[in-house]
Parts: sequence; structure tokens; C-alpha cells
Amino acid sequence: MLSQNHQKDFQEGQLYFQSGRQQEAYKIARQLLSLYPKDISLLLFTSKVTLSLQLFEDSIAHAIKATEIAPDRADIHLCLAECYAISSQWIKSEMTLDKVAALENIDFQILDSIASLYSLCNRYEKALKTISYALELKPNNAKLIYNMAIQQRFLGKIEDAEKSLNQVIELDPNNTEAIYILSGLRRQTKELNHIPHITAERNRLKNNHQAVIQLNYALAKEYEDLGEWEKSFEALSHGAKAKRETFKYNSAQNIKILQRTAILQSKAYLSTLVKSCHKEGPIFILGLPRTGSTLVDTIISSHKDVVSAGELPDFPKYFIAQINKLHENNKIYNQDKMALSLNIDFQELGENYIKSVTGKIGSHRYFTDKLPFNFQYCGMIKRALPKAKIIHVKRDPMDSCYSIFKALFLSPYPYSYNLEELAQYFIAYYRLMDHWREAMEGDILDVNYEDVIRDHEAETRRIIDWCGLEWDPACLDYRNTHKAITTLSAPQVRKDIYSSSIGKWRHFEQQMEPVRNALEKAKIIFK
Repeated sequence: MLSQNHQKDFQEGQLYFQSGRQQEAYKIARQLLSLYPKDISLLLFTSKVTLSLQLFEDSIAHAIKATEIAPDRADIHLCLAECYAISSQWIKSEMTLDKVAALENIDFQILDSIASLYSLCNRYEKALKTISYALELKPNNAKLIYNMAIQQRFLGKIEDAEKSLNQVIELDPNNTEAIYILSGLRRQTKELNHIPHITAERNRLKNNHQAVIQLNYALAKEYEDLGEWEKSFEALSHGAKAKRETFKYNSAQNIKILQRTAILQSKAYLSTLVKSCHKEGPIFILGLPRTGSTLVDTIISSHKDVVSAGELPDFPKYFIAQINKLHENNKIYNQDKMALSLNIDFQELGENYIKSVTGKIGSHRYFTDKLPFNFQYCGMIKRALPKAKIIHVKRDPMDSCYSIFKALFLSPYPYSYNLEELAQYFIAYYRLMDHWREAMEGDILDVNYEDVIRDHEAETRRIIDWCGLEWDPACLDYRNTHKAITTLSAPQVRKDIYSSSIGKWRHFEQQMEPVRNALEKAKIIFK
């Protein structure tokens, strides 16, 4: 047990950690742990601190030691599972969570945490099952029911999700995120919609900024379903403006990065030989969000030999880690990390990526990674993983811009909430993809969303052939997939092929004029 003075030191370390001063917290934790190596509270605290510092091996080691001292404490095993999950070791995290879930007398909060980690590791069926157990202990808990609705939505249980979200709203009227998600579960009709309720809530919560954002996006979606185009765009504009006010974004700086990427990664540079990781299997599906990448991912991962890994942050993560590693030993590059990126260890980058993904999904010969903004890294992907397949999904530029503008993203796409910023980013993206096609001729398959809709079987066969896979008829029956879909388009992807989203921007020609003018000036062709 800690002495009184050391207890004060421990409290000071906790305050440091809570205020974001991890290094100072870590220093205190190490000092105390050297004196009290078997103190469970200290071990857990040190594990959390090292996890925040991305010292994953240390974090896991401290958590394992704590489990050895107190093998029956669910919270300690939960800490270890979190360490594994955050360090991309999803399989080990799942195994640890299974052990925790099997312990007796677990309270509903621990079960909710277990479910959250299952979900983080893409084990959505187990997450849903665990939340169901938690609700047996704590019925009518709005937070638990909301979390259950999210898993139901991921798994395509749309009617169940709708029922759950209605229950959440009844229990917690201020949960505007539930209202927003509910609006997107199905196509609304004049006879059955939530517009009166959403409008009333928007008026009631007009001083709640986050609520205003979510309710305006919900209202825009439902008005669009009803074909009330002006009302839809008006609500959308209010929501986007409110969202844009919540963060800082330097449009010029981000566009410059894309432009400089093309300059640095020239055709001549990309033609030079480099040591690489020659592992087969990765299939990168990239482009802008809301362009049909989820549809293409679902088609490919319906193949018996392919598993979808989802939107993985792994390649950018390890790419940046390589730059930082090289930067530490090359201070001359202090002001130009982009130039430094040309000289990283590409073989190590590829191997780290493969190792990380394997720790998440296990050993699969083929897997998809559909993180959209990997389009920035096409050149680096080809150098690190020359046998990887790259598929660029695109659609009509104006439809693409409208679809992006009307989305309320969980992930950071800061350019999407202002039409002028969106147009400029689209132009920069468009030109970078033109560069990749010229510099990496034959290495990228362009897939047009409209072609997938109009000639589904022919395009599916072309995609599967490009991936080097034998034909599997299951790819045409992707709508019946039992695999989870976690993106905004999850409800739509499970439906039959439909063309109603093609040309939808034309309902808003006047409102979308700033985008059209910018694209015309940039000589980007649209239909």
C-alpha cells in the first residue's frame, strides 16, 4: 500500500494525465512503480499512461502483470483488451474480451465497455450480444439501447435499429444523434416521416449548437426523401454552416499538400527501384467519400477469398511513423517532411502495415482496405506494396460534391462543409488522380459508380478480374451479405441496385452554382 506521501504523488500524476501532460505523469508512474511493483492501481495507471504515449509493449506488459495479480477482476482484463485493441491487435483483444465476458457478476457498465471494444475490433455480433446481456441487468437504459441500435444498423438489422432508436428518443428526448441516425435508416414518405418532430426539437434546442447541426442534417435528409428540394437544401446549408463553425481548417494548406505530392512523386521518381514488401493480398479502395466505395467494397468482400478490413488508418499511420523515424536522424529535413518521405524504408512500411492488418483480421490471402483518403498515398502504396491492387472509385463530379456536402461525417473531412472549400479540394483531388494515372500507368483501376449501377455484372466481373481473383457468383449477390457495414451508406448498400442518386445534384443547380463555376473554370467535365 502506498505511503501517504506517495499517495499524494500518485494523485499528482493522475492530475497530470487528466490535463494531457502524459510525459510528466509517466515520470511519476515509473518512480512509484519501482517502489511498488505489485500495486494494481499503479500498474493500471501506468498501462493507461503508456498507452496514451503509444508505448504499446510497455502498456500491455503492465496490464498483463495486473491480470496475473488479480485474475478475477473484470476491469483489469478490460484494460488489457483495450491495450490490444488500440495497438491494432484485434484478435488478442477479442480473446481477452471473451475471457472477461465469461466472468461472473459483471455489472452492466463493464458489459457496455466490453461491447464498445468488440465494436472497435469489428466484432459487431459479439458487441450486440454483450449489450443485450447488459440490458437484462439495466433495462430501459437509453445509452445501452442507443449502443445496441448502432450495432443493429451495422449488421443490417434496420427494423430492429429503428425500434431501438425510437425507444432511445422516448427515454432521452435530448439525444439528437439518435434522431439524426433514425432519419437515415430508411426512405421517408409523406405518410411516415419525422419532420414535425425534428422541426419542433430544432426550435426547442436552438441554443444547443451540436443539436442544431444534427437536427438540420436530419431535416435535410427527410425533406430530400419527400422531394422538397428547397427546404432540404436550406436545412442542409444551416447544418453545414453550423458544423463549419466548430473547427479551424486551412484550405490552401491542404490543397498545397496534394499539389506538392504530385511534384515530389514524379513518374521518374516512382520508376526507380526500391526495396519493398512483396506480400500479395491488399486491395486498396480509395477516392473521395460518398462516391460508391462502400458498394465496391461490399461486392469484392462478398468473394469467398476476401475479407473486408474496413476503413483502416494503418497505412497513413505507419507512413507518418516512418517519416518521423527518419526525421529524428536527419534534422536537415526539419522544415520539409514531405521531401523526407521520399527516402523512408518502404519495405519496413509495407511489412508494418501487413503485420498490423494481420493482427486485426487474422491471416487472409486477400483483404480490402477502403479508407477513402488513401488516394493521397497511391505512390507510396505502390512502392511499399508493389503487389497490392489499387481501385479508384469515382462518380460524376457534381453528384460527388453534392453527396459529400450533404453528409455529416464522423471522420474528419473538413473541406466538406463549405461549397467553395469543397470545390477547391475536389479540383486538387481530381488533378492528383490524373497525376497518378500518368505516373503509375496501368497500376490503378478506375471504377465509375454510374457504370456499376448501369451494367452491374460486367463491372463486377471487371473488378474481380483486376483483383486477380477467380469469379465468384456471390459477388453479384452482395446485398445478402451478413458482413457488417459501418459507413453512412450502410442502409442503402443492402438494397437492390438503384439509380435515383445519379444526377441528383440537378435538383439544386442554383444552390450548387459555386461548385459548378469552380469546376468549369478548372476544365473538369461533368454530365
